[in-house]
Amino acid sequence: MDRRRFVKTVGASAGTLALGGTSVLSAAAEDVESLALQPAQPMGSDVTVDVAVIGAGVMGNWTALHLREMGLSVALVDQYGVGNSKSSSPGEIRGMRLTYGEDEHEMLWARDACEQWKLRGAEFGTQMFYQCGGLSFRREWTARNTVERALFDKHQVPYEVIRYDELVRRWPQAPPPSEEHFGFYHPWGGVLSPRDANMAVATSFKKKGGKFLLGKAAPGARAGGSLQTVTLSSGETVSAGAFVFALGAWLPKVFPEVMTGKLSVRKAAYNMIGTPPGDHRFAVPNLPNTGLGLPSINGAGFGLLINPTDEVDPDEYERLPSADETARARRTLATRFPALKDQPILHVWTCQTENSVDGQCIFDLHPEMDNVWLVGGGSWHAFKIGPVIGDYVAHRVIGEEQGIPEANLSGPELAALFKLKAETFA
Repeated sequence: MDRRRFVKTVGASAGTLALGGTSVLSAAAEDVESLALQPAQPMGSDVTVDVAVIGAGVMGNWTALHLREMGLSVALVDQYGVGNSKSSSPGEIRGMRLTYGEDEHEMLWARDACEQWKLRGAEFGTQMFYQCGGLSFRREWTARNTVERALFDKHQVPYEVIRYDELVRRWPQAPPPSEEHFGFYHPWGGVLSPRDANMAVATSFKKKGGKFLLGKAAPGARAGGSLQTVTLSSGETVSAGAFVFALGAWLPKVFPEVMTGKLSVRKAAYNMIGTPPGDHRFAVPNLPNTGLGLPSINGAGFGLLINPTDEVDPDEYERLPSADETARARRTLATRFPALKDQPILHVWTCQTENSVDGQCIFDLHPEMDNVWLVGGGSWHAFKIGPVIGDYVAHRVIGEEQGIPEANLSGPELAALFKLKAETFA
């Protein structure tokens, strides 16, 4: 279905609809702080749009922006606000890389996302991506290394395989684990600023005529196999022709009958480590993204990753590090970044990861509602490739299945990768 037919199907008047004195496209002049701090204002009537996007994280924000840029009227809803600290990507720092093993589509999307982060940053007037390269350490050459190098060669992405002594010479502040290790470096990697990015995308969405609503959304009226409305905790009802539930870790809570067991939601964190006075070795651009450690941007501190631990409820768990997690961080600093071993932990950005059963994102229709899209399963990929995800999901919503010709993936083949799988976590 093309865009004109989509708009015609859901109501051609929706694009300029104003009910009870409230226009769904009137948000451009609102202050940016309303994205996070102000509840939706009481309305005389409910809101009707072409598409309602529930969840203003990286996938929801970019999807809403792309749909709005296609000319559709869009409402973006979040229960906590854009960039909130309960989200899966809060805070000041996230890594960017192109190394995805045999997943050629992920590598190509990450490459394209790097360009989009830079282009959109210039458009928004906000730097969101800090390119400083990506560096991973390997002890032995594996089949994964062979596949990655072949894909980099195929798509003419520059890289270096670097011996131990050269690694120590170039980045003595972050030595490899042992003399047996070598490095795989590519210049496309770097660091992203998630809260700045989420706020910038949502602000652009509003400036371009999108409507942001703060409230908890629940599926409402249905007609046959279609959802007609969502009801907000503010009392409003949002009617739409299509609904995108970009809820990430919250998908099992809203759709337990479909999503129970489909995601593993676990606590993870970045410890933001102070650096010695006048020492810029641990800041962009003087150190690549090493995966385990991310160089500081804007004085935020060096980001030390603490891998996922306990399963958590994203609404209820405290975003505080445990004593064991702090001890692990200290041990890691001592062995991997010894110049920082006695530096203070400035603060900890605790969040959750939500992995799917096969490590692929989920972009699929609800099995019982033909106009409800389930979007989640970020699996450590979503924030990095957010701009490309938003474009892809927006096209799926209007009935277009995009492929990746460079990876010899047709539209249906790519869509099959992102289907909600039958398997569950034990």
